[in-house]
Amino acid sequence: MTTRNNQCPVRRPVSQDVLSLFQGAERVLVLTHQNPDGDALGSASGLALALCGQGKTAHIYLTGNRSDNLLFLVENLTVLEAVEEPEQYDLVALLDCHGFDRLGPDEGPALAALLAGTKKTAPLAVIDHHLLGDRETASSTWLWDSSASSTGELVTDLLSALEWSYSKEAADALLLAIASDTGFFSQTNATSGALAAASDLVAAGGSLEEVDRRIRKDWPPRRLRLMGLVLNSLELHFNGRVAIMSVTPAMLEAAQAEMSDTEDFVEMGRSLAGVDLSVLIKDSGGGQGAVRVGLRSRGEVNAQALAKSFGGGGHRQASAYNDPCAADAREVKTRLLAVVEKYL
Repeated sequence: MTTRNNQCPVRRPVSQDVLSLFQGAERVLVLTHQNPDGDALGSASGLALALCGQGKTAHIYLTGNRSDNLLFLVENLTVLEAVEEPEQYDLVALLDCHGFDRLGPDEGPALAALLAGTKKTAPLAVIDHHLLGDRETASSTWLWDSSASSTGELVTDLLSALEWSYSKEAADALLLAIASDTGFFSQTNATSGALAAASDLVAAGGSLEEVDRRIRKDWPPRRLRLMGLVLNSLELHFNGRVAIMSVTPAMLEAAQAEMSDTEDFVEMGRSLAGVDLSVLIKDSGGGQGAVRVGLRSRGEVNAQALAKSFGGGGHRQASAYNDPCAADAREVKTRLLAVVEKYL
């Protein structure tokens, strides 16, 4: 590996098609999936800050909810609540997902149609590490690698290949992205590539201490109130191998909390001795198809395969889905328990 001053060493090949898009673009629209998590928001922020550092313009369009402790990532960036002038962009970058549908059932198709309706459609660059569907293929303008720990790792590799330097703020954002998707470097996807990227981000000014504080500390009191209610809902099934917790509208009201305050609650179940699969059912009262289920596994349990059986996806140890046939947390749990044993 060769190192260039404050840039990361080149380690993952990036196609010339992808490099040319970012080198030639002057105004970039950065997108990520609905309800962005640490990897999504950290990757989007890191890329946008690096683009701005090159004298380019970068706008981020976000949909859904985002956790309060992650908002610092975009406080010095232009964040759009709606895309009103799509013709101004000469590149659209889709991060941590590879389809517009992941921006939301309404927002994604509407934005795709809006972008396609411009006189000159901006090219699309995808940067993602999620598994593709059975009929999906990556194009030459995708930086896609399912073996990558995170989209943050892929963005770090892109900036290295472009030979772009970046600020401490960009380094922190990308470090947070990688830490978020690796359980702060404690999961099997904390590979040598992920650790090497993190090392170089620290060398560029990124702070693991600050990232740890942002991800796992500095939460408002309402989060602790909600945590207690969620822990009281804990159930163990299949001889203690499956832990299930629920968040309901009544709990949110009692704690005066928001669903975004449940970030990483699913990890509490995985911390129990003997638990191979932790489940967090998040019911915000939206009705059928709106209940979100987070899955975290360890050992040989494949959370991604279980999520896929309900139309969801993610990674082997961290996945999620919305049950299209369930209207509340109780129905979701019943349907999950009926099939989960074959995945243990």
